[in-house]
Amino acid sequence: MRASPAAFAAPATVMSALVLVACGGPYPGATLGQQVQSWVRATGFTAAVGSLEADAARVRQVSPGDAGGLRTVCDVLVTDALSANQNLPSPDTRLTTILTDAYRAAAAAGNGCLRAAGAASGVPSRVAADLAVARSGYIKAQARVDLLALEGGGRR
Repeated sequence: MRASPAAFAAPATVMSALVLVACGGPYPGATLGQQVQSWVRATGFTAAVGSLEADAARVRQVSPGDAGGLRTVCDVLVTDALSANQNLPSPDTRLTTILTDAYRAAAAAGNGCLRAAGAASGVPSRVAADLAVARSGYIKAQARVDLLALEGGGRR
């Protein structure tokens, strides 16, 4: 009886994953700090966070009653948060957790302001709170990246 090609696919996938784990992951570097720095460069982490910060600023600047403008900036915020989330996981579990929470809060803020786009009152307080949680996460993530660079000999 011949084994089907699918019978070989699962073991090959498992072996590939084990090789990546044994080598420290897909990002080059001997230390976790170096791997995180490689991840930062490869994913455009700094630019992604900068875009999310700019999106949040635009959400806060839209005039109350400008439903179309608010829908546009809120949609961009959601799209950018989901796009940034696609770069996870990072080589560091703690950094990944921080960023997952921050990106989730940014997407929640974007979705919240999309729901409120027709209201004349502007951005709801829940959206502002989610934006603050996201911003706090970006700051913590950058601090974690900096700490790992110092501890692991990585360069920025």
